[in-house]
Amino acid sequence: MDNQKTRKVIIMSLAGLLIGSLLFIFGISLQGNLWPLITNYLIAMAMYVCSFLAVYNNNRQDPQPIYKYIMVLSVFIGLIVTITALSNIL
Repeated sequence: MDNQKTRKVIIMSLAGLLIGSLLFIFGISLQGNLWPLITNYLIAMAMYVCSFLAVYNNNRQDPQPIYKYIMVLSVFIGLIVTITALSNIL
């Protein structure tokens, strides 16, 4: 696969992770109200899943180690966000 497509997939997936993380951080910063936290958590998880699936589909077509790293990073960040959301909700 050409280098430009690989770069585009990597940048878009990392951008999705960044936007999801920033939305979740915004939701956590609104202390005292539960609905913004839940809404931003759901949006962030949707961004993480979309980012993971984009990298996964490209990894099936063109296996590269950077794709596997980004998939692990997506799962790890999603796990941290889930633990943080549950600790704030409960």
